[in-house]
Amino acid sequence: MKVKRILGTVLLMLALCSAAMAQQRLDITLKDKSIVSCLLENISYMQIVEGAAPGELDGVWYLGWRVLNNGTGTKTHYDGTEVLVFTAGPKMKWIKSTTEYVYDLIYTEGGAKEGMTFTAQREGSTSKTTYQIVAMEGDLLLLKQGTSRYYFYKSKEAATLAEFVAYPTRATIYTDADKLWAASIKGGDTSSKITPMGKHFENYAAATDEDKAWLADPNNQPDASWHELSGSWTAKTITLYPFGSPEPADVNQHGIGDCCMCAVFASFAYIYPEWIKSIIHKNGNNYTVNMFDPQGNAIDVVVDNKMLDSQVTGKNGKYDWASVMEKALMKWETRFKCNRIGGIGTEHAAPPFTGNGNSYSFSPDKLYNSEFDLVVDYALSHGMISVGGFNVGGLVCGELETVTGHAFTVMYPDEGVDYKFVMRNPWGNGGSIDGKLKIPAKREVLKTIDFRLVYPGGQMAEYKKENLGGYTVPKFIPMDIDMYPSPEMLRMYNLKSYEIHNNAEAETGTEADAKE
Repeated sequence: MKVKRILGTVLLMLALCSAAMAQQRLDITLKDKSIVSCLLENISYMQIVEGAAPGELDGVWYLGWRVLNNGTGTKTHYDGTEVLVFTAGPKMKWIKSTTEYVYDLIYTEGGAKEGMTFTAQREGSTSKTTYQIVAMEGDLLLLKQGTSRYYFYKSKEAATLAEFVAYPTRATIYTDADKLWAASIKGGDTSSKITPMGKHFENYAAATDEDKAWLADPNNQPDASWHELSGSWTAKTITLYPFGSPEPADVNQHGIGDCCMCAVFASFAYIYPEWIKSIIHKNGNNYTVNMFDPQGNAIDVVVDNKMLDSQVTGKNGKYDWASVMEKALMKWETRFKCNRIGGIGTEHAAPPFTGNGNSYSFSPDKLYNSEFDLVVDYALSHGMISVGGFNVGGLVCGELETVTGHAFTVMYPDEGVDYKFVMRNPWGNGGSIDGKLKIPAKREVLKTIDFRLVYPGGQMAEYKKENLGGYTVPKFIPMDIDMYPSPEMLRMYNLKSYEIHNNAEAETGTEADAKE
């Protein structure tokens, strides 16, 4: 190669004239006009390396940490003096303090992806070593070999300064969604052999004729005092579908601590908008909502247009289908007393509408980064009511921040983006962002997330939206009531305000169980 010959000549001349060239530098100008500068006396040798092929590990990586016993044992912090260099071939050079080793690599089907493995055979030896790619995100490459984990970074400085961030310590990374769904890391099974509504409802009786009659009378109001709510039932103007069809934007939590219910409703609108329209029937100022009793029998709950000021509304404070369904659930709970509306859990809020209480959960720090994609895609592609939460607040996700003790609706990412998925805050904050937290592929964020995933009812399948993709927020003119929870809600979360990173467009006008 012509360039190699030129470089070889240059290096030979440098070697012959090293004494005369003390303190001279080699400056390399990159395409972005930045300059890499090295003292000649620090250069051992130069080599042009052919980059690895697509689907193979590439580049130079500096060792920052080595942890024994699958991440639970002794943690040794390195200063980047040990280096991995991946090149075409495919080959790997491991440069240590006193020696260098060159390996031929063989990748498993799928190539260099999280969860995949590759085999390294040292040149001149018949022995082989298998490495698993635990994480490959940004500046981090985490490899597992035996019971040791190696944390590599893209610069020596990053390796020296990197803080240790633990990954799940279990041995298996799942690359198949069905296997992941059957894995022991999935927990919180709420299925029941007694009632299709789930374990929580097993000890509650089916509706009697008296129950059915009371629920069907629109003059019977929910017991606000039993739900520990204040205010009076006042007639409101109701616009069932402000955007023509149910949208997550119709669900904006205000003064009632039922974030899980709100996240469930937004999931209904995201996946099953036509199903919502099929279970609500308007008759003048009254609304019949098709629901299920605690034993899974179909019943009707009828509510009128009288609402509390603290209830969930659509944009601009409009009472809509979500307000009607919230009141129907409050009336349902008033009669059966399975839960109060404040603090109601995801797996308790969905079954009265769907008739199915079978659900599972994934706790924080249980999933590898790549497994989040599998969980989200499995849940949404199977039409599951998907809700998540965070155990650390103040983490920036796109334009918004995480909040603890709160529930979010899980959604696919928008097309052509570099984040993993969306979690919509039912506060609907951020103007036309409408509460969409864009979840990055960063361990410090992902390890804080938990999921509660509830199976839909059988009658819902025919209404599932086809080609479900990212959530496109409908156009509306933001108002203050759309962007903030009520002062009562702020006090509940010990927040004086929620303006930082959460009012991005105001000037332009444009844990997943029971949390509260």
